[in-house]
Amino acid sequence: MTVHAVRKVTLAVGAAILVSYAPPAATGQDWRGMGRIQGIVVDAEGHPIPGASLAARNTERGGGMTIKSDAKGRWVLGGVSAGTWELDIEAEGYQAKKISVNLPAEAARLAPITVPLEKAARGGGSGLGAAAASAEEAYKAERWAEARQEYEKLLAQQPGLAGVVEQQIGFTYIKEKNFAAAVEHLDKALAADPSNQKIRAIAAQAAFEGGMVDKARALLAELDESSITSPDVFFNIGVNFFNHGDTDEAIGYFGKAIRIDPSYVDAYYRRALAYLGQQKTAAARADFLKVIELQPDSEMGTMSRKALEQLK
Repeated sequence: MTVHAVRKVTLAVGAAILVSYAPPAATGQDWRGMGRIQGIVVDAEGHPIPGASLAARNTERGGGMTIKSDAKGRWVLGGVSAGTWELDIEAEGYQAKKISVNLPAEAARLAPITVPLEKAARGGGSGLGAAAASAEEAYKAERWAEARQEYEKLLAQQPGLAGVVEQQIGFTYIKEKNFAAAVEHLDKALAADPSNQKIRAIAAQAAFEGGMVDKARALLAELDESSITSPDVFFNIGVNFFNHGDTDEAIGYFGKAIRIDPSYVDAYYRRALAYLGQQKTAAARADFLKVIELQPDSEMGTMSRKALEQLK
């Protein structure tokens, strides 16, 4: 029996963890869809900013919505189509900021985006604001070495930002596929903010990408799974274990993603492939059937039907 292989999950822009499989994007000018972009708005010291306003607009399709960050600064832009989304972020007492986020496909799962806001200026500009702006500009332009230099300047001026700045430096190394350096700086981000479980999970995935499996396992051993509310985190960890041949761990993490989101079709499909690798055909059949139930007309639904035909 032949089943198409799972494509490898890679780390992408800014902490985004992208799944390489995705059904075709929606057509037309409708900005609504099944995609999701999420993050947190924080101040210069990394504290959450509640009630921040985020006006989102799809640049290709038009339309959009305005949302607010919750009491913990978190925000979710849900039910949206693929494409480039521009977000105008405003909060009382802070400088407004505009960011651009690319959702490559509605099935893509982006890790939460941290958006730091500077206090509103009272008179002349500050060196801190200039360094932050330069770092952000270089990052957006994908000038990774320059971005790191600016982040280092920012860190020297404001050591209290270590959690956020070391995280961003780590992301630049991820973009360059220098995973050893990425893990080194994400470790520093964790030292500054040990409670940041999402960064711990991203560091573990970077370690996997760099072939540092023992380091990845060590990071995951200290992961507080009860604090993880996004199924994407567990799903991507599962894919990394699958890619390294540990199907038992992969199946476990896919199951954790499903427990958070019972409609997470990608997790059912990948778990079915993992079960097939273990020759557990009954369990694989059940997951393939669930994929067909959830997304009968998708590529995964079609592949699941073909797999079931071969299992007969």
